[in-house]
This record gives sequence, structure tokens and C-alpha cells, in this order.
Amino acid sequence: MTPDIDLTAPEPGFALVSDVAGVARVLCNLSGIGLIDKLAPQRAASRRIHLSLASGERIIVQVTGSGRPVLMIHGLGGSHHDWDGALESLARQHSIHRFDLPGHGARASGKRPPTLQQMAHDVAEVIEGLALERPLLVGHSMGALVVMKYLQDHGAGSIAGVCLIDQSPRITNNDQWQLGLFGSLTQSQLKDALGRLRGDFVETVASEFIARLAPLRQAGSRTALAGRLARWAVARLARSCGVEHVLSMLESLAEADFRDVIARVKVPTMVVLGGASHHYGGLPLGQYYRDTLPDGTVRMYTKASHSPHRSEPGRFAADLAAFAAKRCA
Repeated sequence: MTPDIDLTAPEPGFALVSDVAGVARVLCNLSGIGLIDKLAPQRAASRRIHLSLASGERIIVQVTGSGRPVLMIHGLGGSHHDWDGALESLARQHSIHRFDLPGHGARASGKRPPTLQQMAHDVAEVIEGLALERPLLVGHSMGALVVMKYLQDHGAGSIAGVCLIDQSPRITNNDQWQLGLFGSLTQSQLKDALGRLRGDFVETVASEFIARLAPLRQAGSRTALAGRLARWAVARLARSCGVEHVLSMLESLAEADFRDVIARVKVPTMVVLGGASHHYGGLPLGQYYRDTLPDGTVRMYTKASHSPHRSEPGRFAADLAAFAAKRCA
């Protein structure tokens, strides 16, 4: 889930992100508009590979650089552009592979329900279809859950290592587990949030965008315009990818529990956490990974939020390259 999702917030009740730019980016990527990411400067040249999946769908895999293959999986509301900031540095030593998950970016209008299982299957097809030799899998937020699902369904025999960015193996909490979202989100609260989305998807999501505009309340005309744009973007999202597809993703996340996977990962694993993450900041998630991973490395970016690879791309690229060189040989 990316960027900062707050499913327990009071009315209007479903804070997609914690800032205006983040809301706009999520809406663009889920609706297929993608304007914000497309306007970002491209620092490294990439080539496009068209790959046919077993379902008959043709997807585009962006490949940059050469060397050990790295397959990068973005989070909810993201796209393959999520990794742009770290791309130039990583591509000096690695062949970076990126693609849009179903329901996102260029694949926002796909017909298949975008569940974690389907996304993990796509990862397996990309590895096989491009004949990637022992790639390093990198996943952010929902993308980290996709990586965990890949490990659960396909094992680690075809990969060299894993990098998980700011994600818990289970997002809901109960009496025995308080390392899910916010340390407090329960299954019941999540179902309530999904119920609000089913009741009025456009208004629920658009209202959260407007709520993010609180500092701009005095600029009344601009706030009103932003509200109209938000409703237009969410309505387009609902038409293009379908509300059921968005809810399918969220319900898939709600049911996920990969704690058993983490306890038996057979390849080196690096975990990158944001100390100021709206999702997990302040929770002892790093210690959990240190105690549980058979071969784990934890990096805490104290000032970073939920997307440390975007807020500190240079540091992230250096850490990932060092991890790959030392632990994934």
C-alpha cells in the first residue's frame, strides 16, 4: 500500500495518503492517467520489452542497465516509475527490470482481478519469460506482499535474494499481533472501511483528497477547483479499472498473512523501513525481522516516510547495491 494509507481515520474515513501530491499520484496511477510520473525526468535510458503472459495479455517490461538482474515491484497506487530516483545509480552495476502491476499504470484497465496471487504469478512469468538468472526481488509496501506471495507460491529456488520495503507480513492486528498497520488496525475496521468504499467509492475517496487541502482552506476557489478535479479523477478511476478491481486488491491485502513465509525465507533478505512511516513508524517491526528472518539485514531510514526509496533514492541505491554484492553472490 502506497503511499500512506489510513484506513482507521474518522469521517470521511479512507485517507489514501497523507499529502495532496500523494493523493494525486495514486489517483493517476490507478486510473491509468499517470501524468505525474510521466512528467518526471528520465535520467537513465531504458529499453522496452513486450512480454506475452499465459493469459494472453501483453505487458511492457522496462529494462535499464546491465549486470545482475533486479526485478522491482511497486506498491498500491504506484507504477514502474516509483523506482526512477534510484535507477541511474543502480543501473551502473545491475540490469533493472520494472513493470506495472495489474490495475496500475498502463494496466489500469485490465480485465483480470488484481489480487496478490495474480500479481505474484505475473512476477513468476516475467522471471521465466525473460529468462532472468537468479534475480534480486525488490518490493515496496503492497509490492513487498507480492514478493512474499511469490515466495509462498513459487519458492526461492529461482532468485538470489529479497528486499522488502516498509511492509509488515500481516497488515491487520489482533491480541497476538500488533505489528500491522498503525499497530491498531483490526480486521473489523478494515471491513468497515471497505464497506464505505462499496457504498460510495467516488465521494469517499474524493473527500479524503479534499481533507488533505486543509492548509489551503483560505484559498477557497482553488480548494473548490481541486475538489472538482478530485471527483473527476476518482470517477475516471472507477470507470477505467472498475471499483471492484480496486476493492479486489484491498481485500486481497486484508486477508494476507505471510509470517510463516518470513520465518523460512531461504535467501538473503534486506528490509528497509521508514522511521517516520505513517504505516509502521514507531513499531518494533525492525526487531521482528531481525529475530525472525533466517538471513536478514534491516536498514532503518530514520527521517523517511513510507517510501524511503523515493525520499532517499541515493542511499537506497547504495544500500541495495552493497547488499546484492555482499549477500547475493
